[in-house]
Amino acid sequence: MKYWTVALLLSSPSLALANAEVWIDVGSQEEYATEHLHDAVHIPYTYIARGVSARYPDKQTAIKLYDRDGFRAQQASEALQTLGYQQVMDKGGLAALKESGRTTQQTDLHADATPTTAVHSLNDTAGLYADLPAIDSY
Repeated sequence: MKYWTVALLLSSPSLALANAEVWIDVGSQEEYATEHLHDAVHIPYTYIARGVSARYPDKQTAIKLYDRDGFRAQQASEALQTLGYQQVMDKGGLAALKESGRTTQQTDLHADATPTTAVHSLNDTAGLYADLPAIDSY
């Protein structure tokens, strides 16, 4: 039983790192493709409840939210706090985060300059949530 538990945690990084700090870009797919914080996860604010609860079920996970201007991060923060997440922080807009020294990156684009399907973290065709149970959308 002990080995099975360890294997389960190792096979599911989101569960194993549930208490680790996570940065979430709640902006649009296009904004995320244009520029986002290094190592940030993309979950649009319109899918924040479904995306966070599926990926980070531990309500004690330290979640830092941001978007291009900070408005959607505030909305997402309120939604997650309503769901019972205890360590949610609205970190505002991307420009202020860059000024404070956070590094950014761009998402790889296809030759035709369209974002890859991997940009949208809830895109089922990207296979990013193949191991998670399906959840009805709101």
